[in-house]
Amino acid sequence: MKPAKPTHGGAREGAGRKTSDGAKGVVPVNITLTPEEREKLKALGGSAWVRAQLRGA
Repeated sequence: MKPAKPTHGGAREGAGRKTSDGAKGVVPVNITLTPEEREKLKALGGSAWVRAQLRGA
């Protein structure tokens, strides 16, 4: 007899954390900052601000 398929868990479409600015198809990138730089980046808007700066470059 075949084992039953699980009925819960696993990857699902639309699951997971959404970006704050609704960006699609994003990939994670790590950078090294001082604690002061991290606070400044957070105050400026974080990853949404970085994406806006790259689009305007």
